[in-house]
Amino acid sequence: MKKELAMQSSRLPLPAGCNAIGLDEGLMVLDNMDRMAVGDEMAAGLEWSSRFPLKSASACMLVVKSGMVRFSVNFRDCVVTDGMCALIAPGTIIEHVEWNDDTRLFFLTFSQHELHPSSMLAGIFAARPVVVLKLLPVQVELFETGYGILRSILSQPALAAHRSECAFDCVNMLGSIITQEADDLAPGTAKVSRRDEIVDLFLQRVQENYRSHRELGFYADLLGLSLKYMSHVIFEQTGRHPSQWIKDYVILDAKTMLRSGRYSIQQVAEELHFPNQSFFGKYFKEAVGVSPKKWMK
Repeated sequence: MKKELAMQSSRLPLPAGCNAIGLDEGLMVLDNMDRMAVGDEMAAGLEWSSRFPLKSASACMLVVKSGMVRFSVNFRDCVVTDGMCALIAPGTIIEHVEWNDDTRLFFLTFSQHELHPSSMLAGIFAARPVVVLKLLPVQVELFETGYGILRSILSQPALAAHRSECAFDCVNMLGSIITQEADDLAPGTAKVSRRDEIVDLFLQRVQENYRSHRELGFYADLLGLSLKYMSHVIFEQTGRHPSQWIKDYVILDAKTMLRSGRYSIQQVAEELHFPNQSFFGKYFKEAVGVSPKKWMK
């Protein structure tokens, strides 16, 4: 039986009832290697997750020792199976996460700023929203050993002021382990066509600018393409018009802020640079089917 849930930012409180531990500095690790935390109990431990997709505020690292994890990054499907690792850049939209009961996985979220500038991991996060690597058996074994050390560091209050430094040193070590064979990418990620590159660049620019710019011409200019050609490529490659991608980012952010309880409808409209609350309300209702006020309930 598959479990479906939504990933949350590591900045939120840690879920109860699962094998998770973290630091206030923006580091969380989670695994289900302890079979007592698998199945319904594991899913229950992730009840802190929302029922709608969210943007990852931190870099994410997922290593699947066995089984399968399926999820969507920037509205595009991704599957990670035995002996594979997924690296997900900050700011990406993660949703529809599911795995099988027999899946064993390690999951980390951490601040990208804590990575060593020269690390290949930092370069990978800067290059694409998600990269899937096929690991060698020895890499999986070394990763599991290093992950155990990281958990031990995080669970030792006696380390006091040095705990954060030691923990992030360990994260950098884990990054070095999984990127040793970084040229050996999983099928579908090793070669990127020009059209796929345009899609990736478009989504990256949308991610960076959707709060202030929703006009298609703005993005065509950024990509150095004609509006017609850009729209054609995005639709042919993704099955969706570029305006829909932009709207998805806007609505996602709006839903997140409205459900957080920290923003009023007026404040959300201002954050997303709508001319007024009424205009935002019409935009939201057209996309979601209900008003922002009803969505908050």
